[in-house]
Amino acid sequence: MLLFRTLRAGAVALAALVLVAGAAHAQAPSAKDFVQKMGDSAIKQLTDKTLPDNERVKRMRQLLRDSFDEAAVSRFVLGPYWNRATPDQRTEFQKLYEVVVAHNYAGLFKKYSGQTFQVQSDRALDSNTAVVYAQINQTNGAPPIPVEMQVDRNDDKWRATDIKVDGVSMPQTHRKEYSSVMSRSGIDGLLSAMRAKAKELEAAEPSE
Repeated sequence: MLLFRTLRAGAVALAALVLVAGAAHAQAPSAKDFVQKMGDSAIKQLTDKTLPDNERVKRMRQLLRDSFDEAAVSRFVLGPYWNRATPDQRTEFQKLYEVVVAHNYAGLFKKYSGQTFQVQSDRALDSNTAVVYAQINQTNGAPPIPVEMQVDRNDDKWRATDIKVDGVSMPQTHRKEYSSVMSRSGIDGLLSAMRAKAKELEAAEPSE
């Protein structure tokens, strides 16, 4: 009888865990929900005309940290040079890349006024990777700007690994640009150029 009660109690506990896990999974945001929330947040936080420029860059950097898999993007951008880089070089590149991207994109958001972000559809590449199709709706009657974002899920948390705006991929564009520099000057040459650029940008609009 004791064995029966123990087994029954164990079965009840296991069933409860399954139900809890199932409910948590059901409540996890979809790829579309994640991208919509990120787009809405970006427009809300970064398009305010009264926002100081350096604060806009700070918010852009935080958005990159929260919503992008920066390590995966850095690996892609460096391409074959990633395997040649030392751990210190990889770490420095990721930090400098965040600074440069944040400054560049913060400046673009500053030009926005009244635009809205609208997710339209998604396409699963596998069980944990999807491409989400969206658009930026203009306010001047111009056609919407198409946006494609690839996102990957890890432990029910989505992160963006690629973004295309009007057909142009940010990581792919940077990979081509940086590869050209590294083919001439190596990884150290790229890091040196990025340090100088980051120093120039941060001098004008400090984001640390």
